[in-house]
Amino acid sequence: MAKKRINVYVDGFNLYHSALQKTYPECRWLNLFELAKRLINPKTEEIHTVYYFSAIPSWNPGRAKKHLLYIHALRTVGIKDILGKFTLRERKCPKCLSLYQSHEEKKTDINIAITLLADAVMDKFDTALILSGDSDLAPVSGKLRLLCPGKKIGVVIPKGQLAAHLKQHADFHKTIQAKDFKHSLLPKQVTYNGNIITAPAGWLPKPNVTP
Repeated sequence: MAKKRINVYVDGFNLYHSALQKTYPECRWLNLFELAKRLINPKTEEIHTVYYFSAIPSWNPGRAKKHLLYIHALRTVGIKDILGKFTLRERKCPKCLSLYQSHEEKKTDINIAITLLADAVMDKFDTALILSGDSDLAPVSGKLRLLCPGKKIGVVIPKGQLAAHLKQHADFHKTIQAKDFKHSLLPKQVTYNGNIITAPAGWLPKPNVTP
């Protein structure tokens, strides 16, 4: 019997801010394909496509360079990246009421929604996994179940997030554990388009040193 095709849709910034930035900073050089494989039953399922949705912080050259390195490294293991952008937004300080500008990521939610629905209509998966705790994605999950009742949709949530509304619109949900991150890392160096890419400092665990 043919294995079920699994597509994974990774909300990059939600994953980063909810888990990788503070809790598992040494796992930022994360191999999303290996992580996806840890979320399925290999006897009955196989990973078909893994998408990475994010945006480049172009106003910060240092962060932008590291992010691009990571995206290039992900491409070496077959990850498909779909990038949005940041825009400036005027905000008001709740304490002093003064106005200030901040950068806000745009298009990630809509990019996930469009890609997910298009893949479902074109029969590119049997089960979709949304790796995010962002409840803004609940409507697309509910719409997919309505339009394509033969497709299953699951939510994969970094440990510590609730995402109750998102869970309600999915067929099932899973939680990423610490061991999933720690056993799903890219090599320190990978080759992309003939160039060697090295993981930024601190993005991988320090090697064990035997005294």
